[in-house]
Amino acid sequence: GARASARPRAQAEAASSAGETLPPSGSAAIASVVAMMAAELASAHMQERGCARLLEHAKTEQGDVARLGGMAAIANAMAAHPEAAAVQLLGAHALERACNGHEANVLELLASGVLSAVLGSLEASPSDAAFQEVGCRLIRNAAACNPKCQAKVAQLGGIRAALRALSSDLAAVDSGLRALRELAAYNASNQEEIVSRSGIQIVLRAMERHPESQSIQILACGVLRNLTATSAEHQDAVLSRGGVQAVMTAMEGHPDSAEVQQAGCWAMFCLCVHNPEIHAVLAGSGVVKLALVAMERHRSEAKLQEAGLWLIKELAKELVVTSTPLAMGSMQALLKAMDKHTFVSAVQTAADGALRALTTHDRTGWVKTACLGRVGRLGRSATRTALAVISE
Repeated sequence: GARASARPRAQAEAASSAGETLPPSGSAAIASVVAMMAAELASAHMQERGCARLLEHAKTEQGDVARLGGMAAIANAMAAHPEAAAVQLLGAHALERACNGHEANVLELLASGVLSAVLGSLEASPSDAAFQEVGCRLIRNAAACNPKCQAKVAQLGGIRAALRALSSDLAAVDSGLRALRELAAYNASNQEEIVSRSGIQIVLRAMERHPESQSIQILACGVLRNLTATSAEHQDAVLSRGGVQAVMTAMEGHPDSAEVQQAGCWAMFCLCVHNPEIHAVLAGSGVVKLALVAMERHRSEAKLQEAGLWLIKELAKELVVTSTPLAMGSMQALLKAMDKHTFVSAVQTAADGALRALTTHDRTGWVKTACLGRVGRLGRSATRTALAVISE
């Protein structure tokens, strides 16, 4: 929107104010900027110029920016001018670029207290959507570094900041969800904090507020997936707060997006995995029908096929016992996926698991009959695999 397009202009104007051209690359140029910022700390204008220059250097010289004191200079500028929106935005942006994929810089960011200071600034500026967006990008980059960094970012307040961004504009919501998804990945403590801070409700509200955005729907499903995959308590919490309907609405609203369909299938799988009580709810909710429609519409998308097959596997018992049409449709979908993606091991593994699950719970032999009726139309590899499974 207008706010998003204004950011590059503001950064370009700030860089331009430093001179007609940016300073040459290299250690000497960075050291010169750092020295200027130290000498002119009281001047917001000069700090803005310095942050703009360091932002440009950080795009290609991340290590030198940190080694020569650039990150500390940015932190000092932001601390000295908390009311200067341009200093805050450019400073956060420069830090984000310096830390993007650079472990040593992330470690310095955390150890030096710089991230803590940035988080404080974000809390003081909740209505500055551009600042919230860039700040959440910095949070995500830091959390993605390694598990220790992920835990430290949360300890410093990264989860609170990311959740707060979800009430801002579209770009900030997108950035906040990316940060939350990273913070929640494989970290039970972080997952618990997100849930305890009403994170599930906040994420679901973001999905409701931005139904037209495929990115928001995909990212929100990713957060729900990470929160629920290993916690029955969190699964129940998502279910009780309307999470199933929110994911189904996303899938119904974006039928042509394989990425949304894939994200929805994974979210539903993680919501019910190892949870028989939720199995029954999902089996009767229409989720499987949506997944089957998506798998048929996007037959060439291997990642979507894999996600749909794992959902079928998890709900196999309920499908066989309560819904023969859905079970038959699931059989057809998995056999088509096996045939279409013969050389994609992830699809073959998921299809094998789904077929075994359906076969295990079949007491009348219809799975075997259906499989034998179709193998003549399958390729050689898919036929061998299917026959091997049903013959066990």
